[in-house]
Amino acid sequence: MDASIPEVLTMKSKDLNMETVLSPAYCQLWDNSFLGVLIIDREGIIRYMNRLLLLTDDLQDEEILGKKMVDFYPLERDCHMSIQTAKTGKPIINKTIVYYTRKRKLVNSLSSTFPLISGETVEGVIHFSLNLQTSQQLLETHASQDALLLGSEIKSQLIQLPKAELKAQRSETYTFASLIGEETQFKNAIAYAKSASRTDFSVFIWAESGCGKELFAQAIHADSARSGKPFVPINCAAIPDNLLETTLFGTAKGAFTGAMEKPGLLEEAQGGTLLLDELNSMSLELQAKLLRAIQEKKIRRVGALKEIPVDVNFIATCNIPPSQALEENKIRTDLFYRLAVVVLEIPPLRNRTSDIPLLCDHFLKKWRNPLPLSPISISDAVYDIFTAYPWPGNVRELEHTLQSTLPLLHDTHLILPEHLSNYFMSNYRRLTDQDEHRHVLSHISSGRSSQIDQIPTPKPTPIPRDLTVFSEHELSLSSKKTGKICLNSTLKNIETLYIERALKKAGYNISKAGRFLNLSPQALRYKVKRLEIHVPVE
Repeated sequence: MDASIPEVLTMKSKDLNMETVLSPAYCQLWDNSFLGVLIIDREGIIRYMNRLLLLTDDLQDEEILGKKMVDFYPLERDCHMSIQTAKTGKPIINKTIVYYTRKRKLVNSLSSTFPLISGETVEGVIHFSLNLQTSQQLLETHASQDALLLGSEIKSQLIQLPKAELKAQRSETYTFASLIGEETQFKNAIAYAKSASRTDFSVFIWAESGCGKELFAQAIHADSARSGKPFVPINCAAIPDNLLETTLFGTAKGAFTGAMEKPGLLEEAQGGTLLLDELNSMSLELQAKLLRAIQEKKIRRVGALKEIPVDVNFIATCNIPPSQALEENKIRTDLFYRLAVVVLEIPPLRNRTSDIPLLCDHFLKKWRNPLPLSPISISDAVYDIFTAYPWPGNVRELEHTLQSTLPLLHDTHLILPEHLSNYFMSNYRRLTDQDEHRHVLSHISSGRSSQIDQIPTPKPTPIPRDLTVFSEHELSLSSKKTGKICLNSTLKNIETLYIERALKKAGYNISKAGRFLNLSPQALRYKVKRLEIHVPVE
């Protein structure tokens, strides 16, 4: 058996297929590996799990083979790395996962997933996980007894694999080119982030959940002088404090039962960037230890006496306004001012609804690449719903809402309101309710939804008075024939009148008319098309 784990992980995608990884030779390799190995097909059915992972996750071989992975790992479906890789066809490298087994055992693992590709089709996924305690204990046991079935050369490679994998540079998934949006406040945030990337200052990013804080962080790192070094993210909310300290600072041998010499993420990010996601979830005690590491640029592993110098740039994120986090004592004031040299604010989606068509187009194109789908478009009625909805989950919610419609399309390629999930429509009715007409009017006049929170936004360009004065005849067009007022028709008429007047005043120049209405050119073109407004000259 001349294959080894390092060789497998460096294979080209075209060589990594289901038949190869399930062959007897490879299965023998997986069964004697110090990494947990899971293989699923494109439907999420478990085809193989090695002995180490079965032991770690308190499972039995006969009960899991041929069953859906999600039945044994009760996370939200989109949180499973393997399912993400099966959908996108792209590997996910070195992601820290913390979960409980069904026997309530806490597992902290470093995981990577790779697509299994046959021709151009993703036929499954292979998942590797390193349990940061169990694997090390098994390594000691097997090494001491010399009972390892693999040769000494492969054993040496396996022993070094976790360290090499951790230290390997992460391939940057997101850059500034990946950030989609034309709304003024969003573009200002991108410009500010680009400026920050040219310095070595710590950055503090705050935004609601789902706005893309980690995307901005990765883009800053990718554009910085540290781009050739590791980008290491850690979700402070997902890891218990007792594990978070050892994950950040590492451990010394003998610090506690089973503890080995192990570097923490601060060491693994040496020369690069460490992202502290949801810093406000970290305990104040641990924040104090982190503050000292930032100030002294030195760390001490848990249970060690020797200090280790570190050179790391910090990016921290928070899902509530910094003033609230400080007021509620969720972030230490001294730590905040150390990390908040540059404070970056990402606007929520409800404040940039003109970007929704751009985002939808981006997502549909992205999903069309790995899947054999014909071009898909979105109906005007769905766009109207998306524009009126306040999006508490922001861009992530938009992406998931749009994605959930795809299995329901069948032979059609147009997304209609009936394709939207009952859960989304229930939220839509609950959150818009009687305020929908005010929301739409506000969107027409200012180019953004009414602000629910108090996040400061740039003042909108004043709308010329001659664009806002309408005659009684113009406003009553929708009720002339029936004698009744139809709210939808009236709002559509008002929107049409605004746009027609703005176009006429701007000499039918889309960009200039958009400035009158505080709309991006793309958003205005979408409205012109939807409302069937004739534009003789553009």
